[in-house]
Amino acid sequence: MKIDRTVIDRIVMSIFESWIPHVYLIGGEPSLLGSNRLNDYIELLSQRSSVTIVTNAQIYLEDLSQKLACIGVPIHGINGVHDFLTGKNGSFMTAKKSIERYVARGFDVRCIPVLTKTNFDQIYDIIGLAKQLGMESVFVDRYEDGGIGSLRSAELKPSLEQFRIALGQMIKGRDDFGIPVGWGTAIPFCLDERLLTENMYADCGAGITFCAVNPHGQVRLCNQSERIYGNILNERMEAIWHKPELAEFRDLAWVEKPCTGCAVLADCMCGCKVDANHSSTFCIDYAVRENGRFCEPNALAQKQNATPAIPNELRHFRANRYARLNTQFKEKYLITRYQTIILDENSVSLMKLILSGETEEKSLIDMFVDSVDASEVRRFVSILEQVEAIDIVKE
Repeated sequence: MKIDRTVIDRIVMSIFESWIPHVYLIGGEPSLLGSNRLNDYIELLSQRSSVTIVTNAQIYLEDLSQKLACIGVPIHGINGVHDFLTGKNGSFMTAKKSIERYVARGFDVRCIPVLTKTNFDQIYDIIGLAKQLGMESVFVDRYEDGGIGSLRSAELKPSLEQFRIALGQMIKGRDDFGIPVGWGTAIPFCLDERLLTENMYADCGAGITFCAVNPHGQVRLCNQSERIYGNILNERMEAIWHKPELAEFRDLAWVEKPCTGCAVLADCMCGCKVDANHSSTFCIDYAVRENGRFCEPNALAQKQNATPAIPNELRHFRANRYARLNTQFKEKYLITRYQTIILDENSVSLMKLILSGETEEKSLIDMFVDSVDASEVRRFVSILEQVEAIDIVKE
């Protein structure tokens, strides 16, 4: 399919005007656009968003913008397994060399393998290799029936036992190699007790905090879905996002047994909701449909963020280069490289000062002495350090 690059330009501009906190450029293959055009997009979007690209790393982008927050690269297996799954001999070594070069240039590079029948027993080795290469983390995408992959479901879809073996290797790899490891796709919480006990559970946020836009501007709830809710070439993203038609997903009327009435339904959302080989709309995850429920998770406890440490000495800092403030909506957001945090009015005022160049904790305390307790200012600075919105400057 030939892509009209002027249409891509218009899509990118629409995304920029929508003030979306985190933007992923995935394709297809974004490296085919070349460094110059990609850099134009990154330079524009990074003014308001944290920007990630996902690439197969077969083309090394020599002059890629340093404003890019992350590069996602799949390593699907070691040597021949990766080459088999990509359908290209030598693709493993090419990707490995590109990763090494990106890491050497200071980029955060994330490993994003797809779990299949072919590589389920290599996940531990993939994690070890990612650590060796200096990659930032490993997020495993379980194979889902969508796109061209749906035509090869029988040879790619992992069994429940293979999934569990891979999960065990993920946990062991995380613990042995000391690198963040998780799921990049939604997984039903009931498939294995370790998903909760080992903090390995994940939902994708489709239709709630995430959507996908294809090269024609069509908006879908995820990149696997074929259901279209509008087009950002002629509609504002905010208008599409609030269309009543999306209630067909958000009201959960499509949920079936055994997920109906589940204690974690609001968090798990039935795993992956899109299956091109089963439904034209939404459905519960194939692993639950095909195997049933294997444990009954208790409702998740409300996450309590650990109180960040506050040092005795006052701190000097600078705003992290990926920190952004988004005040375009009712809720005000602090955007970091990988997170979006809702801020109250005082926090917004403090963050504006930091982004405008304030570097002294004492100055913030003095400026807010009449409205915010010093301990709260110091706690906020510690939170900013924790979420990497600021970098502490050592004396």
